[in-house]
Amino acid sequence: MRRAFFVLTVVLVLLVSIAPAANAKPVAWTTIRYHVVQPGETIYCIARAYGVAPWAISVHNGLMRPDLIRPGQRLAIPNAYASVPAGPTCTPQWHPWPGYACSCASYHTILAGENLYRISLNHGVSMWHVAECNHIYDLNYIRAGYTLCIPDP
Repeated sequence: MRRAFFVLTVVLVLLVSIAPAANAKPVAWTTIRYHVVQPGETIYCIARAYGVAPWAISVHNGLMRPDLIRPGQRLAIPNAYASVPAGPTCTPQWHPWPGYACSCASYHTILAGENLYRISLNHGVSMWHVAECNHIYDLNYIRAGYTLCIPDP
């Protein structure tokens, strides 16, 4: 009897501690713009076109089967920027970063320990301009080994 009471108490404590997590509010992204699906496009190629996480597009649009998008479907693109693995990229229907025109004056391979601010200082270019031209959405996240386009000042 004592053992059953102990087990019941543990189960109740676990249920009470898990319940708030189950009712937690989902991630709230804003919609940047919309993309109309063209024949042959996939969630991954659309995600690569805008530098957005493919799973975020699926969640933001309530897609239960992201592999079953259809031409003509209008997808909201959320502001969930991410690095997407290489692969086929769809043609963007709008440019995610209006502003500077980017032509590369030089290239820089990121070394371990470097940050975007120091790289931009070394090349005499605004850190924001380097980020725009390289579609970097998180200025604190760059990876060693990647090659950056260093735009004209």
